[in-house]
Amino acid sequence: MSQNAENEALKKDIEQLRNDLAALAKSYKASGEQQAQAGLDSARGKYYELRDEANRRTQDVGSEIEARPFTSVLAAFGIGLVLGKLIGR
Repeated sequence: MSQNAENEALKKDIEQLRNDLAALAKSYKASGEQQAQAGLDSARGKYYELRDEANRRTQDVGSEIEARPFTSVLAAFGIGLVLGKLIGR
């Protein structure tokens, strides 16, 4: 094989290697993007679950206050006194 033919074969091999590395990098990038999107979707779903739970609990507390307004006022007053004593120190 001549020197020129060897150089051409080497250039082709290098070009193929470059193409393979580019394809591999693209594949890893796509995989990383998919994993990031899956994590984002999971976090978003958890956020919506927690938001809905907070809304339900807020409604429950509101219902409890409406059912027992006098007890709720006394409890709030007592909690305020305790927090005032703790903060005042």
